Amino acid sequence: MYLVTEQWWPAGKSEEVGKAYQEAVAKFPEDRSLGKPLIPSAVWPSNGKMHSISVSSIKPGKVKEVMDIAYNRELLIAKAVEGWDYEINIAYDAVEAMGLIGLKAPEV
Repeated sequence: MYLVTEQWWPAGKSEEVGKAYQEAVAKFPEDRSLGKPLIPSAVWPSNGKMHSISVSSIKPGKVKEVMDIAYNRELLIAKAVEGWDYEINIAYDAVEAMGLIGLKAPEV
């Protein structure tokens, strides 16, 4: 299971975003007992805005705790930066997704 977060913001607000992000991570730090960052952050320009994505694994039974950290970080940044937009998703890996429909994933 994965936590996938995406963020968009006006390119001209990048310095504000950087400062707000530092504050958010300091206030709501990563907890490796809950999961592991796979893509801590990837950033690129898109349609006049900046776009970033991060992906972390989630250990079994830790979804609520991971979501709490993610939401608190995003809300703190949204409060600090006008034009901040985000999306937080939980994604299943292939084995988990196939199990949801009663199938077994092929071995790779």
